[in-house]
Amino acid sequence: MNRELKINNYLNRGIIEANLNFAKENRSFFSLIKFGYQMDEDDAFTFKNLISFIHIYTDFSPILYLENDAFLLFLKDTKVYQAKAIINKLNHQIGNRFDFELKNIGITINSEEDRYKSLMDRVDKYFIMSKLSSSKKIFYGTVDFDYYDTMDVMKIFKNIFKKSNKISLNNIYKGIPLSEKASINGFSEGIMQVKIKPEKLPFYQKEKFTFIQHDSIPDIIKADILKVDTAQQLVILGNLELLDNSPVARSDIRVEPKKKIRTILTQGHKRLAEGLISSISESSISIESSASQISDILQQNIFHKELEVKFQLPDSKNCYLPIKIKSYIFSIVDNRIIITISPSALEKTRIREYIQRQQTELLMALKQELQK
Repeated sequence: MNRELKINNYLNRGIIEANLNFAKENRSFFSLIKFGYQMDEDDAFTFKNLISFIHIYTDFSPILYLENDAFLLFLKDTKVYQAKAIINKLNHQIGNRFDFELKNIGITINSEEDRYKSLMDRVDKYFIMSKLSSSKKIFYGTVDFDYYDTMDVMKIFKNIFKKSNKISLNNIYKGIPLSEKASINGFSEGIMQVKIKPEKLPFYQKEKFTFIQHDSIPDIIKADILKVDTAQQLVILGNLELLDNSPVARSDIRVEPKKKIRTILTQGHKRLAEGLISSISESSISIESSASQISDILQQNIFHKELEVKFQLPDSKNCYLPIKIKSYIFSIVDNRIIITISPSALEKTRIREYIQRQQTELLMALKQELQK
């Protein structure tokens, strides 16, 4: 082993152990992602730009180089199911910008019992499973839960819920994810009793199912609402099912504007389309346009090419703020153009504040409905 590689290995170990020690002392957590990428020395600038993009996209999270074309990415204060959603979205953005995707991805999260070797062995296991897989699956798990284990999933749930009974319940109201903390009062033979605040019970009486998130479980759990016990303030859940994806796995919220927001999609100085925003989130926008403009776009073959979207968002004082964001076309469905966006910190803040105001109005409407 040459001197540079030895230094790199000790540097990596020092950083990983420092993160483990910090997490233990502060009772915090981080997800560790191992991914593969083989750099072409004749196209080193693509690699440089890729690493720069990943670093910015993950809010400047640390990236370490390992041997054999493998890398480690740290995501602080991020659970496994959140890390998986982030990596899926990141990979989609990479596909748009670089016309390829990362392969061989393994994800895990630190535990209180972890040492350097146990943590690295676990993320290595998922990385190797991904390399051996014929599909593009992301393999992941925790010290408690291996999604690809052959164990009875209900037995795994029972062990995990015994260790920690804290969960989040998630539902959708007019496109907005609603989340609340809850505790499991009991779990037996696939039936879960969940303690709910009394003012929230009427909402669950109107719902047929809910989505569950647990810190130690990588995937979202869908559960049918079997009964609402108002006397005991319990929601009885059954038919638990692990989902690879769900509406609540989104890392951002999508809303439909109450007032019309006109937008323009351009490439350089060329105007490609204009229309109204039908929905918006921090990472994507749906634009309702005319059939003729959409037909022109389809003929120009501009998928995977960088575009620009321009519009104005009202602030809390109803003043309109100009927004101009780099974007890529994700898909075209009927008369709607779905674009992914990469807003700057200021633009993201403006969009987030707008979404929060829209969300607050919807939640007030829900509260009034429940009071009836």
